[in-house]
Amino acid sequence: MSRKWAKLLEFHTKAAYKPPMTIAENDNQPSKTICIAEVMTAHGIRGLVKLRCHLEDPDDLKLYNPVKSDDGREWTIHLKNRLKNDWVAHLEGVEDRNQAETLRGLKFYISRDQLPAPEGDEVYYEDLIGCAAVTAQGQPAGRIISVDNFGAGDLIEIQPPTGQSYYLPIAEPFVQSIDTEARIVVVEPHEEFMNE
Repeated sequence: MSRKWAKLLEFHTKAAYKPPMTIAENDNQPSKTICIAEVMTAHGIRGLVKLRCHLEDPDDLKLYNPVKSDDGREWTIHLKNRLKNDWVAHLEGVEDRNQAETLRGLKFYISRDQLPAPEGDEVYYEDLIGCAAVTAQGQPAGRIISVDNFGAGDLIEIQPPTGQSYYLPIAEPFVQSIDTEARIVVVEPHEEFMNE
């Protein structure tokens, strides 16, 4: 099976745009779920939808069929063709635009257990959420609460012990090392990224 299908971050390399992974359930639970796609809107009159796929290789979506939606239903998704950064897709059982319109915003999930273990310096974005952020001197900087990309690069959001959360780019010198087993990320906070 291709390793390209999962969203991976290879540390010390420039990563392509990857939307944040959504995690359902408690971060300490062994069977978390990960959002792999979502319906953006209806497309055409035959029940097709515009789908945003969060997998690195959207063709791998078929490996997970059927997938569960956030409302608990199971769906089989068939990708039709690319539409800029999204896909035109058919959801089995959806036959007209009216049905497709009701699905706007619906998210599709797989179990974290379905993903293979990352290799080498690779980590899954969602494995960073909940990690302690510490400075190179061992001082607590906070806890990572999300991984986002607003178009200019991948960012971790850190909630410090006091005050508002702030973002740091996932690149050196801001992120110096990642240890997902110890659940520690060594960071170098910079005032320009911190909220007043």
